[in-house]
Amino acid sequence: MPALPSLPLPRHALLGSSIRAAVFLGTIASIACSPARAAEPPERVIDGLQVLYTFEALVKGVFPDRAGVGEGIDLRPDKLQGVRFQAGRMGLDLPIVIASDGPATRLTQALRQAQQFSLEVWITPADAEQTGPARIVSLSLDRSKRSLSLVQEKGRYELRLRTSTTSDNGTPATPTPDGTAIHRQTHLVATRTPDGVVRLFLDGQEVATNTVAGDMNRWPDDCRLVVGNEVSGDRPWRGEIALVAIYARALSADEVARNFAAGPPQIEEAASLPPDHSEKIDAVGKLIPLFPSLCFGTRS
Repeated sequence: MPALPSLPLPRHALLGSSIRAAVFLGTIASIACSPARAAEPPERVIDGLQVLYTFEALVKGVFPDRAGVGEGIDLRPDKLQGVRFQAGRMGLDLPIVIASDGPATRLTQALRQAQQFSLEVWITPADAEQTGPARIVSLSLDRSKRSLSLVQEKGRYELRLRTSTTSDNGTPATPTPDGTAIHRQTHLVATRTPDGVVRLFLDGQEVATNTVAGDMNRWPDDCRLVVGNEVSGDRPWRGEIALVAIYARALSADEVARNFAAGPPQIEEAASLPPDHSEKIDAVGKLIPLFPSLCFGTRS
C-alpha cells in the first residue's frame, strides 16, 4: 500500500500550538523570575544596648559605635596590614590592636552601675589552637588587669570577669566546654545577672553556667575597649569578626536566641548582589508579535 503524503497542518492548528507553547513558557518564566519571599529575620534586641560594632569597612579610619547611646566609643586599628574585609566581616590574619582612642569610661560606668551585662560577638576563629589566652574582646588596662574579657584558650572560649571576689585579671574564668571553639562561624554571648549568675551561649543555646559572686565596683574607669588583641598588643586573636555588642543588662535566653536568629551582618554581600527585579517577565506578550512570521511566514 503506498505511503500517504504528509499534509501541512492548517494555520489555525499551528497558531493554537504556538499559543499553548507560549503560555507554558510564560508560566515557567514567571515562576522562575519571581522574587523569593523568604521570611524576614527578627529584629535585634536593642534594650540596654551600650555599644555596637559591625566590621564591613572603616569609616574615616575607625569602626564607628553604631549603638547611638551618648558619646560613641569608636574603635581605631593601629595598622591595616593583615586586615581584610569580605561580606560584612573583618578578617584578622596578623596581630593588630583595634581599640578605643581613650578610656571607655561611659561603658564602664554603665555596666558597673547596672552590676550586669551581656557581651555578644559573631566570630569565626582561624583555628582551635589559639592560646594566650587570645583576646577576642577586652575591657582592660593591660594583659593582667581587666574588668571584662572574652577570650579563646585553645578549643574553648572563656569569660574573664573582675569582681570583689576574683582577681584583677578576672580569674578564675568561666569556660565553654572543650571542643567548642572551632573553625566555623559562631554566635557567642556571655551574660551576667546582678546576683552573679554567668551564662555562656553558643548559637542560641546555653552551654555553660557559673556563679561569679561579688560586685563589679572595682572596675577602673580608665580601661580601654579593644577587639582582637590586648591593649598591650601581645595577646592577638586570629579569625573573622562580624559583630560586637555590649549591653548593660543580662539578656534572657529568648533574647539571645532572637539575636542569633537575626544573624550576622551581611552588608557587603547584599550590596554586591544584582538588584531585585520584582516585575514578572511577560513571555507571552513578547512572543505574540512573532506569531505571524512564525506561523504564516509573513514579515512586517
